[in-house]
Amino acid sequence: MRNEILKLVYDYLNVFSEENKRQEKLIEFLNSHNDDEITDRNNFNGHITASGIIYASKERMFLMLHHKTLDMFLFPGGHTEKIDENPLETAKREVREETGLENLEQLKITYDNLVPIEIDTHVIEYNKKRNLPEHYHFDFRYLFILDEKVEIKIDEEESTGYKWIGIDDLYNDKNYGKIAFKLEEILKKDKIIL
Repeated sequence: MRNEILKLVYDYLNVFSEENKRQEKLIEFLNSHNDDEITDRNNFNGHITASGIIYASKERMFLMLHHKTLDMFLFPGGHTEKIDENPLETAKREVREETGLENLEQLKITYDNLVPIEIDTHVIEYNKKRNLPEHYHFDFRYLFILDEKVEIKIDEEESTGYKWIGIDDLYNDKNYGKIAFKLEEILKKDKIIL
């Protein structure tokens, strides 16, 4: 899987060449770890994760889940499992598990649906409750479109609730403000009105 993910990163950089510097840490990580290590949640150098950004086009809103442990709103997503063939499969599985949503329509940015719309590297701080050291998540984010908002069936073991937010709220979110501009550009380009 390591070689496939490395190729995905380079395909992603063909679309978003301005992110070359931003993706250096991920490329270094992939070049210094084997297939099992890059997806091992016990690899505290970091590991690959994936998320689904759910957009309801009628209401022009994005879905956020309130994460029970982290006490913050996040896009649905999580760790790669052995059953996942690639980050897209991880994102779909996590969305299904955390929201009950299935058969999602993916908005692709290239001919290859495996190329995400965003790759974000972020630090997961020390978890006192679980005694997990600080580490990196290399999060592959995919955009899925719904015609309109639907009722969400949250996984109560992971989330305490959910909300739908507009693009302005996303811009103002300290964790997701940087992706808001990219989402707005992609949705406008594909004539999905914001």
